[in-house]
Amino acid sequence: MKIKNLNELSIVNDENINSKFLSIDLKKFALSCKIYKGDFFLDSFNYFPITKDNFSFLDLFSWRAKSEYSDFFTKKFYSNFNKNKNNFKTFNDVIVLGSSPGDDYFRNLITFIPRILFISDKKINLAIHRKSSNKLRQFIEDILKIRGIKLNKFVYLDDNFYNFKNSQIPQFFSNVTSIKILNKIFKKNHEHKDRIYITRKNANYRQIINESDIIDELKSKNFKIIDIDALSINKQVDVFSSAEIIVSSTSSALTNIVFCQEGTKVFEIIPKYKYKYENYLKFRYSYICNQLGCKHYSVEADPIPIDDLDENTKKFIDINVFKQSNYYKNLLVKKENFKKFINQI
Repeated sequence: MKIKNLNELSIVNDENINSKFLSIDLKKFALSCKIYKGDFFLDSFNYFPITKDNFSFLDLFSWRAKSEYSDFFTKKFYSNFNKNKNNFKTFNDVIVLGSSPGDDYFRNLITFIPRILFISDKKINLAIHRKSSNKLRQFIEDILKIRGIKLNKFVYLDDNFYNFKNSQIPQFFSNVTSIKILNKIFKKNHEHKDRIYITRKNANYRQIINESDIIDELKSKNFKIIDIDALSINKQVDVFSSAEIIVSSTSSALTNIVFCQEGTKVFEIIPKYKYKYENYLKFRYSYICNQLGCKHYSVEADPIPIDDLDENTKKFIDINVFKQSNYYKNLLVKKENFKKFINQI
């Protein structure tokens, strides 16, 4: 026996299954969100619900490539799942928002945050990963408060499977849909004039080791130097909504361009990518720019190896990828190249 997947048409045609789904509309986008309500099992990495009757819904609850969910439909997975499911910790009356187990800002913002807008209950318990930052928790609380929703408590998930009873989980949206939702709902109508540089001076990798040379050049062009680590997410929304020009090395902080106004110029300092599997990183921010009518420019920097990753990052990064990929190295920007690059302003 194996887990059985039901596509959207199968859900509609099965009266019993269809009755377990709520449909919440966001009229501003002519968009509906299906929310599964009932009893289900769930892991805290994929947030992929499995019903008591061993059904799953890949069309609605996949945020990665569907091929990456293939393990859920093997006999081996079913055997282990069935053997252990009675031992999973149980939560009752919870809405599962979820968040990245590695507190990945890009993933939190693009994959999880838009789903808050489809919560209709006025008093809730909300499940997120325990590793989520205080900034993310505060941002979630602020959104709920604006929407008139009382948060009774956060329910914190560790790296495990769980049993949820009488609970809810909203579907996931495509990146395109999430980007447009975030831009329309959260972008501030600030004056579009600031020039900003995002520093990674406190990052574990992808620091620009000759950053002082870059900063001198940028200050001569009236750039503000911004340390995102020091700002709340609400403040980051303000900063990016006000930006006319943004300069940054590749960084999850650039996810904030979802809050930019049309026409914003984004100058990205990128590693020298070598492998096909890096393409989703290489084009991540130019893709957001294309969706929102922003202008994207990039310049390559030379990789400088680092000795080691922090323990949290090691949990999610294969050691071979760390050694091979320039994404996990520091960067050296040639001063003359940068001058030519920034003169495109």
